[in-house]
Amino acid sequence: MRPVAALRALTALVLLAAAPALGAQDVPIEIAPSGLDPREQAQRGQERFENFRRANLMSYNGGGGTRCEERVGRFCYWYDEVSPPPPPDRPIVVAARLQFVRTLDSLARILPTDEFIAGQRVRYAMEAGLAEAALTAANECRAYGWWCGAFRGLALHNLGRFADAEIVWDSTLTKMSASQRCMWLDISLYLDDDTRRLYSRNACGSEPRVAFEQRTWWLARVRYGMRGNDLRSEHFSRLTYAEILRGSATPYAFGFDEDERELLLRFGWTRGWMRGPDVIGPGGQRQSNVIGHEPVPAYRFIPPFHVVTSPVTSDSTDWAVQLPPVVARYHPPYATRLLMLEHQQGLFRRGDTALVVIAYDVSKIERIGNSPIEAALIATPTGVPRQLETIQPSAPKRGTLTVRAPWGPLLMSAEIAVPAESVLVRARYGIRPPLATGTRVSLSDLLFYQPYGRFPTTIEEALPHAIPTQRINSGQKLGVFWESYGTNPNGEVITISLTVVPETEESSAMSRAARRLGLARGSAPVSLTVQDVSTRGSTTSARALELDVSTLRRGEYLVQLEVTVAGQYSIRTDRRIVVTGS
Repeated sequence: MRPVAALRALTALVLLAAAPALGAQDVPIEIAPSGLDPREQAQRGQERFENFRRANLMSYNGGGGTRCEERVGRFCYWYDEVSPPPPPDRPIVVAARLQFVRTLDSLARILPTDEFIAGQRVRYAMEAGLAEAALTAANECRAYGWWCGAFRGLALHNLGRFADAEIVWDSTLTKMSASQRCMWLDISLYLDDDTRRLYSRNACGSEPRVAFEQRTWWLARVRYGMRGNDLRSEHFSRLTYAEILRGSATPYAFGFDEDERELLLRFGWTRGWMRGPDVIGPGGQRQSNVIGHEPVPAYRFIPPFHVVTSPVTSDSTDWAVQLPPVVARYHPPYATRLLMLEHQQGLFRRGDTALVVIAYDVSKIERIGNSPIEAALIATPTGVPRQLETIQPSAPKRGTLTVRAPWGPLLMSAEIAVPAESVLVRARYGIRPPLATGTRVSLSDLLFYQPYGRFPTTIEEALPHAIPTQRINSGQKLGVFWESYGTNPNGEVITISLTVVPETEESSAMSRAARRLGLARGSAPVSLTVQDVSTRGSTTSARALELDVSTLRRGEYLVQLEVTVAGQYSIRTDRRIVVTGS
């Protein structure tokens, strides 16, 4: 997973078929004409407000206007993380919007059953930054069918109450017709080509398709250690926002159409607009060019095919949030800065379960300061979406986490969140036990620790001293802890070899695989071989050794452990280290 730098700009949408150019107005307008029924007043008032807003848009001087990453009908889309964000609306636009919000509130009291009025109340209250007022408007809705539930779900989602929103969404879906429910559950618009082909094999509502949707939404979450599925809630929120805009005026002047709907669903609804350079249209008529902005950073919405189909074999690169092709994007408000967590991880066996451990240190990350930290370690086995988790609501900047899960391949997500700073530091990838096929004795992962005067005899003793990284200083000793499983409880001779070899391109791929099979060995600038006797009275033998790495130059190495017992071939495991200067 690549770290994401602090981002300042917004995604942009350019209107290709632009509206006639308008001159700026500098006086408030009459939003709601009298003499019409409540719905007509709302519609007419909305048209006047949007015309007024369009005439008073600030000028856009950012980059990106000459490139087009993707064209959807009359729109050109590009993703921009460099240009400055759009300035706030002009004060006269802010005043006009608040005037329109008050008018909608009055009209809703007259006609609370009208879904158009209720939806526009939620929309413009959210746009004005009145999140609680938007929820109040949704709660006061009395429209028939599923409308009010959808408005409540959107308002709760906007407040960041994702778990509450999910309850509302599930209830709202039951009030829809079967065909509409299928449309709302469909996630094909967010998928890459390979994933979409797999998804489309099964009909809407079928057991395999429902299982696929549940699994995909579960995997796609940016932060596993948080209540509620905010990505699934975002999906339904976008659908609701699209319904609110259907038949409504927008800053793009031509009304909401299927082009704008697709862009809204894939990239979220627009949070701000600016006026681009005017263009000359047919007949020489001067036309305005409206640019819409969505919030950034906006990460890949659904992981790629390999992750969706086999998460336990994924590596951190597969979870890169900008990994192309980016079919759809999502801006998580709790992670405006998403960074890679430097850490050390290990897998240790406890009967038929696994003890997953990590050591971490985020004390040197900017923007954390003294803000409270939430830490989580989540592991899930292959199969149905199910997670085993350890969550610390108040965690130290440097520490360890452990979680138990079924023994075998797992998807692990280690997450350090700083809610006050909207920072999430994450490591996510598949893990599996060291390979040992057809052997009586097997091995755990290696765990590196800082020597502290004695050798740890249990993982619990080693963890407080675990190095929170796989980078070590060449001037220090390196402690290595591991466990051997299936050893003779009466005691048996074990030969242990611990070596450190440079990790070249060859050794990190084919040669490493050859070493695991016993077909090749690398050079050993640091090597230690001892004979030991397994732990008596137990089938698990925990051991630790210390290596002097002062002779190693800076670079990347593999620490290789080889264990030999009578009656089976030698078993091996290794772990990468990076040696830095002293």
